[in-house]
Amino acid sequence: MPAAEQNREDGIQVLRRAAAALDEIATEPGRLRQVDLENRLGLAKSTVRRILLALTDIGYAAVDEAGRFSLGDRLVGLAGSDSAHLVAAFRPTLQRIADATGETVDLSVLRGREMWFIDQIESGHRLRAVSAIGVRFPIDGTANGKAAKAVLEGAAAEVQFDLDEHTPGISAAGIAGWTPGGQVVAISVPAPSDRFRANRSVIVKALRAARAPFQH
Repeated sequence: MPAAEQNREDGIQVLRRAAAALDEIATEPGRLRQVDLENRLGLAKSTVRRILLALTDIGYAAVDEAGRFSLGDRLVGLAGSDSAHLVAAFRPTLQRIADATGETVDLSVLRGREMWFIDQIESGHRLRAVSAIGVRFPIDGTANGKAAKAVLEGAAAEVQFDLDEHTPGISAAGIAGWTPGGQVVAISVPAPSDRFRANRSVIVKALRAARAPFQH
């Protein structure tokens, strides 16, 4: 293989490995250490270390004092830069739901086959379900993903559920709809499953009252 072509292949491999590392970090932000990423990626310690150093240097990843990684401010900013108008439009609705339920409320937008989290109001409970802005969830097996999928298939906005499917011990309800700009946006309320079951009717009522920002 010519040197130029080999260099191109090596560059693509580096990008793929960096993307894979970011995907893993996004699934469990603030939880994974370097050794966890080594195991998940199946790569040598030195390789993962170089990838993580590069990602933190450019602001795509961040590491805390305990060595746990999360998405960096630069990457989160890129993910949310085109969503600022959605955050502004839906923030009052998210706040009303948070006030009514006492739980975490998430706002996500459909991109491809994934739901991207673009805003969140955290619950005041000590035990709560919290993701992170910039995290991506699959469209299947999640409350916001199911709600978005139903809207894509032409169904009216209605509450969908994730009962311990995506994350054991965490359940969620979500509702989605079209925005005037032609995007599918979902609002979801996750909570520890025991508390979710006890407050399910309150959560559903609050979500159904949240249809106003969606295009009818």
